[in-house]
Amino acid sequence: MVSHGPGVYADPAAPLEKWGGRKAQLYVIATLETYGTVCWLCGLPGSNSADHVIPISLGGAVYDLENLGPSHRKCNYARGNRPAVAAGFAVENGTAFFSRG
Repeated sequence: MVSHGPGVYADPAAPLEKWGGRKAQLYVIATLETYGTVCWLCGLPGSNSADHVIPISLGGAVYDLENLGPSHRKCNYARGNRPAVAAGFAVENGTAFFSRG
C-alpha cells in the first residue's frame, strides 16, 4: 500500500494560506519523513515533493500532514488538481497514473 494522509479539507473560518516558501519546504521534509519516499501517485521510489491529496483549489488543507503525500515533482505537476486516485491502487509499471483520463 502506498502511504499518504487521508486528505482533509481546510477550515473555512481560517485565513487563506498559500503553499510556498520555507514553511512549504519544512512540510515537504516532514511529509517524506512521515510517509517515506515512495510516490503515492505512481508507486515508484524517489519522491522529492509533497502533493496535496485534496487539491488546495478544491478546498484541501494547505499545511496539514493529513492532506499531504510524497510525490515526484513530475507526478505532482501531471496530476494538477484532479481528484485523488484511491489509496492502495495496484501499480504495475509506474505509468498507470498517467494513462487515466
